[in-house]
Amino acid sequence: MDNKGAELIDEYEIVKGLIGVLIVRDRITGLYLYNVVEPVLSDSAGKVLARARELLRMSSSLPGDNSVESYLKSVVDEAMSRLRVRLSDDELRNVMYYLMRDTVGYGKIDPLVRDDYIEDVNINGPNKPVYVWHSRYEHLRTNIVLSNDELNSLVVKISQRVGKNVSSAYPILEGLLPEGLRVELGLRDVSPHGPIVTIRKFRTNPITIIDLITDGVIRAEALATLWFMLENGISMVIIGPTGAGKTTLLNALLFLIRPEARIVTIEDAREINIPHEQWVPLVVRESETPNVQSVTAYDLVKVSMRIRPDYMVVGELRGEEAYVFFQGLASGHTGLTTIHASSLNAAVRRLLSKPMSVPPALIPLANIFILINRVRVGDRIARRVMDISELLGVMKSGLRVNTLFRWSRDKDELVRLGDSALIADLVRMGRIPQEEVDKELRRRTEIVTAMAKYGFRSPDAVFRVTRNYYVDPERTYRTVISGELP
Repeated sequence: MDNKGAELIDEYEIVKGLIGVLIVRDRITGLYLYNVVEPVLSDSAGKVLARARELLRMSSSLPGDNSVESYLKSVVDEAMSRLRVRLSDDELRNVMYYLMRDTVGYGKIDPLVRDDYIEDVNINGPNKPVYVWHSRYEHLRTNIVLSNDELNSLVVKISQRVGKNVSSAYPILEGLLPEGLRVELGLRDVSPHGPIVTIRKFRTNPITIIDLITDGVIRAEALATLWFMLENGISMVIIGPTGAGKTTLLNALLFLIRPEARIVTIEDAREINIPHEQWVPLVVRESETPNVQSVTAYDLVKVSMRIRPDYMVVGELRGEEAYVFFQGLASGHTGLTTIHASSLNAAVRRLLSKPMSVPPALIPLANIFILINRVRVGDRIARRVMDISELLGVMKSGLRVNTLFRWSRDKDELVRLGDSALIADLVRMGRIPQEEVDKELRRRTEIVTAMAKYGFRSPDAVFRVTRNYYVDPERTYRTVISGELP
């Protein structure tokens, strides 16, 4: 790194002792840059790698995933034998890294795929810097550039792993990679500057409610309120712009649902991951093959109504499936979903307009609207729940809204503004006494606060606590408050 041209902002390792990252600020432009640091090969290691690649090109195909590494090691051994070279352990490890990166990995962009801080990888054509969306620093230009051949090779690899053909006849590819990465790809036919690739990453281990509390995304009191509402059949819509964390929050809230509940989820691509035994995940299928039916979100929402879910979850409302979703709420199902919108007003306008076309009278059946967004907190970008509101009515004169919590920029905290009209209705209808409500909200607030304090943040720990709480709330409360898992 040129100390005169760039200032080091941050550094960390992706793979200990092998792959590192330098976040630097260009002193001239002020831009933050993401620089991948990979192993430097000695002359001998470079020659062995080149010969190993030649041998791989001559071979017909790689074996199954379980034996790829040992097979590549044998290829390296053969390359060393032919060159009459013996590498040190470090040199051998470096050669194996590049071979694994370029065969079972994703080539030059493989470190980006491995970096847990990166949420999106954006390739905008050959011979252009690859960009990433970093959870700490947002958009960053990387020091990775793919040649035309490298990008074409990546396109072929992605197509094979998704299991869909991409060609001039079908120049757009959407799908899920084996690692759970969502990919969007377009060829030159639709992108004149060359193939474009966007890879969106999702964590194997879901972010939990305790992660969200620890990171300041939501306050324990607000989360306890949402937990109580979910148990009592109150439906919710999470709203926010792209990359705000809508699906992450949705998945985290689903962990709070009673473990024996029947939950049906409907998504374009699998992102939701929950441990419930009666979870039924449904996924949209787009067909390009004659006589093979496409299955839309609209179809799946209709199907879900017939299999009697306790909770009907749609990953994101985009089209006509919204109408059926709200009909499901009207028939007594509890629903959760997300919608791309910058505010409650904008979300309601989208729901009222085509292609959603939800009648105004049905929209308040989605009782709670949760707004989440990215905000600047000090010198970093963070996600925050901005607003939790009850939608009580949609009228020509405007929306009737009861705001429960709102984020304060000065305090960087979700501040309580009022009491819940929906919970008051539960009390008035005799479903639960007010003193029981007060006890539950207090106890659940203290439980999630203690979980954050003692680091009970893994998916297994969170589900274990909620599962036991439904069976024996008082005993679970005492156990967790004392710093132990039930």
